[in-house]
Amino acid sequence: MARIAFCLPALPSHAAVHGALARVLMQRGHRCHFVGGTGLAPLAAREGVIFTALGFRDPDLRGAGLARTLWATAQATRGFVDHGPAVLARLAPDLVIADQAEPGASLAAEAAGLRRATLASALPMDREDTIPPPFLDWPWQEGPAAERRNRGGWRVADLLMTLQRRALARGCRRHGLPVRTGMGDWISPLLDLRQLPRALDFPHDWPASAISVGPLRDPDRGSFTPPDPGRPLVFASLGTLAGRRRGLLQAICAAASDLDVTLLLAHAGTLDAATAAALPGRPVLRDLFPQRAVLARADACITHAGLNTVLDCAAAQVPMVAIPLAFEQPATAARLAHHGAARVLPHRRASANAIRAALTEVLTNPAFRAALAPARAEIAAAGGASRAADLVEATLSRPGLAA
Repeated sequence: MARIAFCLPALPSHAAVHGALARVLMQRGHRCHFVGGTGLAPLAAREGVIFTALGFRDPDLRGAGLARTLWATAQATRGFVDHGPAVLARLAPDLVIADQAEPGASLAAEAAGLRRATLASALPMDREDTIPPPFLDWPWQEGPAAERRNRGGWRVADLLMTLQRRALARGCRRHGLPVRTGMGDWISPLLDLRQLPRALDFPHDWPASAISVGPLRDPDRGSFTPPDPGRPLVFASLGTLAGRRRGLLQAICAAASDLDVTLLLAHAGTLDAATAAALPGRPVLRDLFPQRAVLARADACITHAGLNTVLDCAAAQVPMVAIPLAFEQPATAARLAHHGAARVLPHRRASANAIRAALTEVLTNPAFRAALAPARAEIAAAGGASRAADLVEATLSRPGLAA
């Protein structure tokens, strides 16, 4: 059986996606490793995957602003560039699966002469003039003016990512590789696995190697019984960002308290008992709910537009109130708005009144739910972690070492 190295950033949501695929592959007899900075070690343990350290420490980004996040991103890429080729050469995997969000992982695999695939845990890093960069909330538009705007967005992004681009250029020159400094430059031409279905993306051509496999999840073993089956059920989750958004949680609860709904609020363990007790209304609170089981019964979801929650909503055809907070979430929300699948609120304008109006709209207008039908059908046919594992095994069976 094959040895497979998963190279990824130390982010819980990314680790969960890679872990779901790794477990299917391990069940088929393959030996899988998570490879990355020291911050990935506890996440690998949580996912039940062997961890191989690259010898650098991931910066703590809790509460970090833009400048520190950009610096930390470059530091992580530099860690992969500096330490990855030697570590991967010693590990000698038959295939490297590199997260699209960490281009240094793909560089390290190429420098070590290893075959690699890429995996887009979040939005794909496609760079085309026809679409905005995948971290801006710009709507999709056609025509030369829109393409000029998109090119301008990429120029600003290149400037912001200068430190990472320098690390990639230096690594390419050091290892005798063609110089590529953009994140999208490292999408594998061999196999590029994507969680995002085409039905939720902006209209544009994907790379020939890109295949949507839908959400990468373990089989759903959770169950859920609504506390009041006679009332509409609203699920709300801001992911791990909930603890820094207590004002927003209060606004969500206040909005729901004036409607005839049952609100389930997942706070990811970020609320203490006193804070939870002070929330308006009568929300049902837990650290975590069996999300897919809840969404199978839900009438609407209030979400930060994290891709994993968005995909779970799409799979259950649950319309959303999207309140993007950070990272690629504004761009994900823009895609939902483009397809009419969500009412989007900028978090700075997400007052209780605004959330109440948006929630009322998605609960009463069937067009929001209907807009998710194509994505639901595509996800149902995509195959998930099992099909992704099939594609990985097919790639392993190909001759040669093309990167």
